[in-house]
Amino acid sequence: MAERVAREVLAEHGVDLGETERGRGWTNATWLARDLVVRVAREPGPADLLRERGIVALLPPEVGYPEVVDAGVRHGHEWVLTRRVRGENLEEVWPTLGDEARRAAVEQMWERVRHVHRVGTAAAAPHARSRSPFFPDDPAEATATLARLVRGGALTAAHADGLGRVLDRFWAALPDAEPVLNHGDFCTPNTLWRDGEVLALLDFEFAVIAPVAVDLNELVKIAYGPGDRAAMRPAVDPIVKSTVDEAGGPDVLIGYSVLLEAWLLEQELTAEEPDEEGRADATAMLTAFAEGDGGYFAPVVN
Repeated sequence: MAERVAREVLAEHGVDLGETERGRGWTNATWLARDLVVRVAREPGPADLLRERGIVALLPPEVGYPEVVDAGVRHGHEWVLTRRVRGENLEEVWPTLGDEARRAAVEQMWERVRHVHRVGTAAAAPHARSRSPFFPDDPAEATATLARLVRGGALTAAHADGLGRVLDRFWAALPDAEPVLNHGDFCTPNTLWRDGEVLALLDFEFAVIAPVAVDLNELVKIAYGPGDRAAMRPAVDPIVKSTVDEAGGPDVLIGYSVLLEAWLLEQELTAEEPDEEGRADATAMLTAFAEGDGGYFAPVVN
């Protein structure tokens, strides 16, 4: 049905679906024509695409989001049609980039998302998610997630206890952290790149009003996650140093990271075809955070 919706929408704009290519995306189906892109919710009913349209109408041009041509609901499926901005998905080209280009990309990504953070929360609130699927907003829910990971053999009880103490500090500090509009899924797969330049941030379906630590966490992980990432630190360190207080401090930043990695690990435990590298990384980060000294993020927040 999503393909039928895409076919009909594109036909009304003089485009044959057979002339398009399929795009990336795990929450929506995407088709790219020469000058247009249509995204269709995979399932009928309320989704995120029309909310995203409301969010992007508030974004300044510095974010680079493509022009929205039309949007609506057809055969029960939400859809959005935008102009196509010619570029490449940054995640796909990342392996081909040298360290200098990667550092420039990270700095430009952050420069663009800072314009998102400056959007007024009162105007954005009706369109942003009431809560992110990645971050429980209730301590009991977070505790239940850790308990499931222990039962599933992904974490030990000692790890869960240590992470619980980290989250206790997070919940205590969270009320004092100023909320802003976050992209909510700020990462290289949602970044458009061309000729050494970040052109746009895409896919605002998970936009949420929360402390800026939500987006900052993703940036820190680029430089301080598992693996050899030290080359990214000259770009990331100044951003963290200048933003961590605004984000609510290290306890809020690390708390959001724990919540996200716990969500990711649980997804991999239940996936039919789990990403073993992703599972290993999430496990490593949670195990390190359980020690209570900042884990992988310790060099930049302590």
